[in-house]
Amino acid sequence: MAAQIYRVHVFDGQYEVLHKRVYTQHLDLEGPGVDGILDRLLQALTRAALAENEPMDSPRLEIRDARTGTTVLDWSGA
Repeated sequence: MAAQIYRVHVFDGQYEVLHKRVYTQHLDLEGPGVDGILDRLLQALTRAALAENEPMDSPRLEIRDARTGTTVLDWSGA
C-alpha cells in the first residue's frame, strides 16, 4: 500500500479529546517503522491533551481515511 494522508483522532478510552483540532499524518500503514511513528504520534498527542487538561488514562488513536472518514486503524500502542 502506498503512503497516503490520514486523519488522526485521539481518544481517552471512548471519549475523543482535542476534538476541535484537525490532525493529519502522511503514512504507509504497511511500511516498516509505522509502529514507531504511531507510538511517537500517540505520545505527542497525549502530551498535548494533558497540556489542555484533558483526561488521558487510556490513550488511543483512530487513524481514518481522509476522504471517507472510515476508521482504518485503532492504535493504543505497540
